Amino acid sequence: MLQALRDHQVDWVLSGSLVMAIYGADVTPNDLDVVPSPDPPNLRRLAGLLKDLEAIPAHDPTWKTGLSPQQCRDWSPEPPTLEHFDHLFVTRLGMLDVPPSLTGTYAELRSGAVLLELADVPVWVCAPEEVLRRIPVPPRAKDLERADTYAAVRERLRVDRHPHGASRWESNENSSSSWPDQAR
Repeated sequence: MLQALRDHQVDWVLSGSLVMAIYGADVTPNDLDVVPSPDPPNLRRLAGLLKDLEAIPAHDPTWKTGLSPQQCRDWSPEPPTLEHFDHLFVTRLGMLDVPPSLTGTYAELRSGAVLLELADVPVWVCAPEEVLRRIPVPPRAKDLERADTYAAVRERLRVDRHPHGASRWESNENSSSSWPDQAR
């Protein structure tokens, strides 16, 4: 999924539970949380990615404002707007969540993000505090289950801000793309 986002030149910031895992939380993310830049050409590239991944919104009958099963099947990536992409998607590569503001806007998250290498792909990763700050009140069931590991991450961040299992992206002359330098 990360390589597909890069191949489509989507400008985005990673949020959600994968950020927490990168900073040491003992969690298994169910999806990839992608907060895209609202720039119209970027949203058009995201639409192309969603089409290529055969993405459809996930149906969950417990979501008050969720789509019906038929609306999920009929969904298309047009028009390419943040509001239209605000879904958890089922794709041929796995689950992809596009929360344009729930986890913070692109501008909010990008300002404190660091460029890390994940699976050989440069990824802008938001600050873990941004994820922790946006845990809903009251917390969801999954947040209650993760409370201890989130507390451990908060404590660790006081003395060690280094990500686990990821390193800062180091561009090299063999790279075929200067994309990370262009993503702003």
